[in-house]
Amino acid sequence: MTITDRMLTGAIANNPANYAGDGEWRYSIPHRVLYFSKATEPDPKDNEPYFALPSLNPDGSQRMEQAFRAFIRRRWPPSRQRELERFAEKRGWNLAMELKYGGGALEDREAEEWQYVVNRELQRLASEVRARIAELEAERAR
Repeated sequence: MTITDRMLTGAIANNPANYAGDGEWRYSIPHRVLYFSKATEPDPKDNEPYFALPSLNPDGSQRMEQAFRAFIRRRWPPSRQRELERFAEKRGWNLAMELKYGGGALEDREAEEWQYVVNRELQRLASEVRARIAELEAERAR
């Protein structure tokens, strides 16, 4: 089955990237498929060549939180930054990055701006994976 962009970006966006913990998304080189595996429930494809997919927000990294904090410092006035920081102190940064209708702190326009940044990063990571797969396919063709 062909790996679609939607499949790839979904795997990257939802990749905990912690094989010993919640697991990680991987690409099986001989099977040419994406699959999920973790130490407590290993996939048989783990015994064959694979590479781990990148993650938008690896477990414990706070990568998205740091990116969001940098984003609001560059884009929004200090008063709004303080509001978001207060919200995050009470309810957490993960929720602060969400739309207010879902219990988060962001207005529609703010959520759109942030989603644009997130989607751009997802596209960048997916392009890296596509390039790596293309390299493997070129090697296989030789």
